[in-house]
Amino acid sequence: MGRSNRPVASQPVSASPPSRRDRRREPKLPGERDWERSDLLEPRPAPRRPELVSDGGGLPFAPAALEGPAEPLDPHDPAVAALQAQLASRSAPPKPPFRAPWRRDAPPPPVPAGGGQASLEGWRVLARTDDEVLFGRGRPPQLVTVAFRRDTRRQSWVHEASSRARPLRAARDGARASSWRLDPTHRPQPQDNILRVLVTEQTFSGGQRASGRVLAPDLHLGSDHIVLTLFVTPRPGYQAGSSNPETPVRIALPEPLGHRRLIDGALVQLWAFASELGQRTAGDERT
Repeated sequence: MGRSNRPVASQPVSASPPSRRDRRREPKLPGERDWERSDLLEPRPAPRRPELVSDGGGLPFAPAALEGPAEPLDPHDPAVAALQAQLASRSAPPKPPFRAPWRRDAPPPPVPAGGGQASLEGWRVLARTDDEVLFGRGRPPQLVTVAFRRDTRRQSWVHEASSRARPLRAARDGARASSWRLDPTHRPQPQDNILRVLVTEQTFSGGQRASGRVLAPDLHLGSDHIVLTLFVTPRPGYQAGSSNPETPVRIALPEPLGHRRLIDGALVQLWAFASELGQRTAGDERT
């Protein structure tokens, strides 16, 4: 903007500097000494499409589990029966208000529609082990998942978690991928073969950095892009739900960066792989 021609005395007062509270909210960037001490990780080759994805509500599953129409579930399967019971409890009508039994105008109790049986149409098994199972219905971004675990003591399947329209992340070694960004103080050059990135751990860590817990990342080298996916081993035990600080790590590329675009592979948009899945999803309309 051009300089105002009005007298200096009539100029508005400049904005006050950020308050101490605002300054506390700004993440503190690592210094050069922090980068020198940071972990130097050698990535492992990986395909463009992740082998496993997860919405955080149960077992990770292969994107191919969403291929084609859903096959009918066996209602005699104990895990499927538990799913049907869980769905029925959700769709049950609300209980009527309490009325004294001697009231003549008390209406009869409502009869659940369909005898209380919930429909299993559209549900499929996304992943299963001996003790866990993940059911899903729909496709991203409207995917609904319900997870169950087997109670060995009671010999029954227990509802573990449910999620709706959660973002999918790449999964590996029992962890969902953590997001990262480039060091804002160091712009990578085409000749660089070491990247400086700041990782934000996906799971709670009690406000601790992930130093020493960042796994060897997945790396896909394309002709015009590079996909880098980072995973962090979660801290054991209960962790407070405070925000996680960024962790500086260095990535040793097998070849110079060149002019390729860097992509964070943590969040997975399955519509990008619709041609591989052999089907159309809601996201296929994007251009």
